[in-house]
Amino acid sequence: MNRRATLMLVIGGVVGIVSRSAGAELHKKKGSGRTSTAALNDSGGARGMKTGSAPQFQNLKEAGPDHQVVTIRYDKDTYRVTTADGRSTDFWEANLRFKIDSSDFGPLTGKPVILPSGMMGDRALVFFASPAEMSALIKHQG
Repeated sequence: MNRRATLMLVIGGVVGIVSRSAGAELHKKKGSGRTSTAALNDSGGARGMKTGSAPQFQNLKEAGPDHQVVTIRYDKDTYRVTTADGRSTDFWEANLRFKIDSSDFGPLTGKPVILPSGMMGDRALVFFASPAEMSALIKHQG
């Protein structure tokens, strides 16, 4: 067997190990902005999901205070996000993504929602109802 065939077998084996449902948390329908219930309720990633089950999508309008963003402050290379429950979390600027979701499943106007995004807990997505809300909420500090 040559090197190429061996490499293809190894890659195929690794791909076969990863379950299709392991990425279901990140699955989104184009333009819908809907996020799975696991992503909203379980920051532990896909561990709490049943293997082979279809993702249940959550309405961002129903996000609790621990996911509703009150302020976003930017200083040098760090965003500090404060949620309605009073907790603040710092994110390196490359680890915080801003999204617009004006669909029926998007956040309420003036109440952006933050959801975990990465597997390490260091990344997040902030969903806004419109682009105008972004510049009004994000304040430069320093």
